[in-house]
Amino acid sequence: MAYETNNIETINPNKENVVEKLGEMTQGRGVDACIDAEGMEADRNFLDKVKAVIIIEKGTDDVLNTCFISVRRGGTVSVVGIYGSPYDNFPLHRIFDKGLTIKMGQAPVHTYIDHLTYLLEEDKVKLDDILTHTLPLSEAAHGMTSSKRRKRIV
Repeated sequence: MAYETNNIETINPNKENVVEKLGEMTQGRGVDACIDAEGMEADRNFLDKVKAVIIIEKGTDDVLNTCFISVRRGGTVSVVGIYGSPYDNFPLHRIFDKGLTIKMGQAPVHTYIDHLTYLLEEDKVKLDDILTHTLPLSEAAHGMTSSKRRKRIV
């Protein structure tokens, strides 16, 4: 959808190595900025699941680590995905070595929601070009899991 709407390159991590592909696209320099909108990814291999039980981790930080590896020295990683537990072996060394700027935190929705709702109600913003599915709120959890199984694009 991102490519169709805005001609934005997309990488499917189920088909290509994201770090290698971004390296090719930037002639080995790395991208200027990465955004982790995934959060604590539930997709884990067997060893991640065992480790999670032993040290009480929820999900993985694989997407976040991919950002730290893929961004250039002095680059920026923005984290809007949600991480609800500590992670063993957090790559602080990589962040320090590359001199990365990390921006993160929960979105201040309460600051913007009234204005955004107004813009939608007054038809000042159209979202038709970015919506792929419409589901009732009661099916939101199913929508998240089915879309992740169907297509994971970074």
